[in-house]
Amino acid sequence: MNRRLERLQDEVAAVDLGDARLNARAGSILARIEAAPSDSFPEQMRTIAEREALYRFLNNESVTLNGLLEAHVQQTHQRMAKHPVVRVVHDTTEFTFEGDREGLGVTQKNSRGFYAHVALAVGADEGREPFGVLGVRTHLRQHAAVRRAMTPSQATTVIQKGKRSDKLSSRWEALAIDVSSRLPAGVRAVHVMDQEADDYALWAALQRASLHFVVRVSPQRRLAHPYGVRLAQALSEQPPSIFRTVAVNARTSKAARTRPARKEREAELVVRWGSVVIERTRFAEAEEPELHVHAVHVLEPNPPEGEEAIEWMLLTSEPVASLKDATAIVDHYRARWVIEEYFKALKTGCAFEKRQLTTLEGLLRALGLFIPAAWKLLALRNLGRAPKPRPASYLLDAEMLLLLRALLEERRYRLPASPTVRDAMLGIAALGGHIKGNGDPGWLVLGRGFLRLLEAEVGWRLARRSDQS
Repeated sequence: MNRRLERLQDEVAAVDLGDARLNARAGSILARIEAAPSDSFPEQMRTIAEREALYRFLNNESVTLNGLLEAHVQQTHQRMAKHPVVRVVHDTTEFTFEGDREGLGVTQKNSRGFYAHVALAVGADEGREPFGVLGVRTHLRQHAAVRRAMTPSQATTVIQKGKRSDKLSSRWEALAIDVSSRLPAGVRAVHVMDQEADDYALWAALQRASLHFVVRVSPQRRLAHPYGVRLAQALSEQPPSIFRTVAVNARTSKAARTRPARKEREAELVVRWGSVVIERTRFAEAEEPELHVHAVHVLEPNPPEGEEAIEWMLLTSEPVASLKDATAIVDHYRARWVIEEYFKALKTGCAFEKRQLTTLEGLLRALGLFIPAAWKLLALRNLGRAPKPRPASYLLDAEMLLLLRALLEERRYRLPASPTVRDAMLGIAALGGHIKGNGDPGWLVLGRGFLRLLEAEVGWRLARRSDQS
């Protein structure tokens, strides 16, 4: 990343929508979104003319999600170009919207909305710096209502008869292959996926494309050799190595959904690893009868009474011959949580689901605008939480830092003489009403503070320009 976080206009500088006026409009709209990411469109667009121009833009068929995303992808490539290894974290999120909107589908909770499958580039060290979004694929659950009327066996039969390329599950390998085909020279991507990617056909496609991956799978997967033995059983024959003690966060029953609630605790983990041969499942659409991969099993052998044991079974294309290798695989997987934070930045920090657009096409175009805005909020908070402190100059130039200091002094809040990025993040959050002793700021308060800093910067620069004229 450059010495300072890029302005959002840079994320659309290379946008080519086939019309210079549309390209310029995209830049001016993002400037407004940058200044107040969580505000509504009427609040962000300050004049009637700006609001009318925005809605014309979002209703223009020449404006597409991929067209808007392309410039951000190019900027992401620049940020990751100097890193020999980058994690590409994949996941799907649902967006739901209130009211009657044209073109939306049914989501998990019988609401109306659509799904977005995202590939996010993340640094391969413990800082896990988010470099940006590399690709997005959106979809609807078009057959959900029809399949609800079927028996489980009927629904399974319908799914099995479909072509792999027509199935939603193929989005995982399709996006991974597309993203990898465009990586900067000298950059190796490790694709990281959660248990939804527990799919033989997917792994076969990734291996066929010579991609690197780490995927969480069921410990009960069957092996081809020895035939029928389950993955966890096979690895249990390997000697365990003490891995590390980790802090386990509490999980309420409301937040747990399909997973059980748990109390906060320290968990002592062990790890096993080995090379395995996975057998092809009966209906997997893959030519390969078996796949040779490596497996890493992380397990809490002695969980407290009444608590579910921590357990991850990870399949990987990477060689694993030592505890150091196994630790690297686990650390790749641990980076998966960055994309969950990114979705929070989209939904809470940018309030994307609150947008009052009435069509799916308009919402998809708006998503193209908010993808770089959410990345910027995520990068701001990530840099403020990085384990290795960095000087505030990494994030703010000298003039912006001087302005932040002046704004905070009005609130009797003083920055240290040599502030770190974390000091700057907490100072920005303080402008939004965050109290320093209350832990890390949330998405809303951070966005609100950033808005106030940017508005003050605009006013200060305009005043200085007037004095110089």
